[in-house]
Amino acid sequence: MSTPAARSRPSEDGRIWSSSSPPSGSEMAAERLTDDLLVEILSRVPAKSLCRFKCVSKHWLGLTNDRNYRRKLPQTLTGFYQGNQLVDSALPFTNVSGSRHLTYPAFLPNRRRVKVIDCCNGLLLCSSYVAGDHGDEFRYLVCNPATEEWAELPHSGYSGLVAARRLCFDPAVSPHFHVFLLPVADMDDQHGYCLTGVHVYSSETGSWVHKEKRWCGTIDVANDRSTVYLNGYLHFCAIVDGSAGRLAAVDKEGEARTNFRVPDGLDVGFIQLSQGCLHYAGFDTDDDNVVRLLVYVLKDYDRKEWILKHSVETSHLLGGRHIEYLDEDFDWIAIHPECDMILFAVAQEDITFMCYDMDSGQVNVICNLEDSQQAYFPYVPLYEELQSLHK
Repeated sequence: MSTPAARSRPSEDGRIWSSSSPPSGSEMAAERLTDDLLVEILSRVPAKSLCRFKCVSKHWLGLTNDRNYRRKLPQTLTGFYQGNQLVDSALPFTNVSGSRHLTYPAFLPNRRRVKVIDCCNGLLLCSSYVAGDHGDEFRYLVCNPATEEWAELPHSGYSGLVAARRLCFDPAVSPHFHVFLLPVADMDDQHGYCLTGVHVYSSETGSWVHKEKRWCGTIDVANDRSTVYLNGYLHFCAIVDGSAGRLAAVDKEGEARTNFRVPDGLDVGFIQLSQGCLHYAGFDTDDDNVVRLLVYVLKDYDRKEWILKHSVETSHLLGGRHIEYLDEDFDWIAIHPECDMILFAVAQEDITFMCYDMDSGQVNVICNLEDSQQAYFPYVPLYEELQSLHK
């Protein structure tokens, strides 16, 4: 039987110390660190170590969950979910190291044919079928593979064509997520489609809203894989009045809408969010008929001024091959969320998943792929539990 002197006692910040073993000098030193300095130290450790450090004390747990500090903490890209692909009831996943395996979402009850549609800051938007009175019924659901939490969305009330289905979530701003559906219709007088409005689901309200078309002119999504959620807006490459070279944006209420120019000469491109800024990448051919990959960044979002961040000959990325048209040989996958790295697929003898470090200029092979036309969604685990999801 333990004596009162040997029992553990809590400290003011929630840590448990034994009365017989007072805090060490290192523990006392950690207590003297300011929150800003402590967060700066934690921002330099691997994500898995950060998860362990959350258990040190209630104070440390509070710092890691504080929205003012969260952007400084590790955002580690672990791999890529393969979209719209189902293998033996499992979801294909590719690690950044190149290893590939199947993940089984066993925590989702009574689900059939679960497919990944989008991924945003640790959450997956999936389509699935659940048994109903009249056979299998289609559903959207949002889940967090790291915590095995999930939520089924109510029916949107729309079953027509959509140009894009996107999940928007920023845990540093809000614990709630939004799902966007961009419906389209045929244009009778010309080939192609145009957006007819927007459907937005909010986990805060638990319901969908539908807003009719409020764009200036006709607008369609130019690349349904290339979207970014930033400053409360969903951004996507757009075709406005039949012309490419614009980015369009709609807010999470489906109300405010805008569009603005992409960098000159890059009407066809790829947008990503990296290091907190909107990036736009594309190919341009100079006067000597040399094709270059150009990367621009929008450091000042309000001024909409694109700044050239990087330029490299595509032959460097393709092992010395000079290819004038890259439509069939090159496929964008991602720009790394926290460093200057481009991830892409190249069709050579095989389809090769590769990465290019813009700082060092190094090109590395990650692995071979069966199909580069499938979407590959960057995945950064989120270990925070959300009230909008449940187990």
